[in-house]
Amino acid sequence: MPTRLTRGFRSVVHRSDHFGNHGERLGIIVEEEYEEFADIFLGTPCPATARQFTRPWNGDLVRYDEVMDVFGILDCDRFIKTCYRPDPVYHGEASNLEYYLSEEAKT
Repeated sequence: MPTRLTRGFRSVVHRSDHFGNHGERLGIIVEEEYEEFADIFLGTPCPATARQFTRPWNGDLVRYDEVMDVFGILDCDRFIKTCYRPDPVYHGEASNLEYYLSEEAKT
């Protein structure tokens, strides 16, 4: 399924790996739909419910939508790096917003 707003994942292997890790928590059961979701999430203008910043060392766009509870990264060449629903069990912050803010603070 071609992406319309970004360049998609760098490879089918990269997409497959990320889908296997993150698709279920997003409620997505088809790999191509995961890429389409990430394409829309990262390729459209930042909505009012989301926050974003650009990493100065590599140009990555990092976005977190507090209502959707989705975190994603688009690289400077407009390839999707990742898109997922964060989990405090894994990132160790008190909330997913705190996780995003900790990533932003690294800049």
